[in-house]
Amino acid sequence: MLMIFCLVSSMSLSVLNNDDNKAEPKLSKEEQAQLYASQINNERDIELIWAHKAFRQTKIHYNLICSVNCTKLKLTKFDDQLYEQFLLSFPNVKVDILDEDALKSEGSKRRWRSFCYSFQNHLEDYNFGSLLRLNAYKDYSQDNTTLVPRVQFLAIEVARNRQGVNMCHFGKNPEKLDAEEQKSE
Repeated sequence: MLMIFCLVSSMSLSVLNNDDNKAEPKLSKEEQAQLYASQINNERDIELIWAHKAFRQTKIHYNLICSVNCTKLKLTKFDDQLYEQFLLSFPNVKVDILDEDALKSEGSKRRWRSFCYSFQNHLEDYNFGSLLRLNAYKDYSQDNTTLVPRVQFLAIEVARNRQGVNMCHFGKNPEKLDAEEQKSE
């Protein structure tokens, strides 16, 4: 969605703002963006680019938690702020096993949206779609992932690291897991 928004916001909107002296009403930039977004087909190329980037991020993250003591791992230079704000905003969230329905409820979405916006000027691609493991004790799989904004992924994974939850993966060979996954398919 971010890529589509970037594409929409970079497009020339002069077609919708008819400069002729016709009686057609001018559209606000938000209305123009919404109109362009509704006209853009969800191009397969955009989906593939997003999927490739999200998959690459997933592989890098899993390799990291398998390779290093994650309690000392820094995912961003804002880990301290992410963790502090996460604990203040979501004091009752159990990070080891997440309930996808609770995570994506309307009330939760509102709270997460506010949390995400507070980091929009600090984290690049703060709202880029990222794959989050629902059960931290398991590796990435189709059944164990959900799509969340990047800052939500980072906040939960930083909390998992700080609380030592991801230590269960330390010392695993991620390539071996990839080979086993390919055999089962």
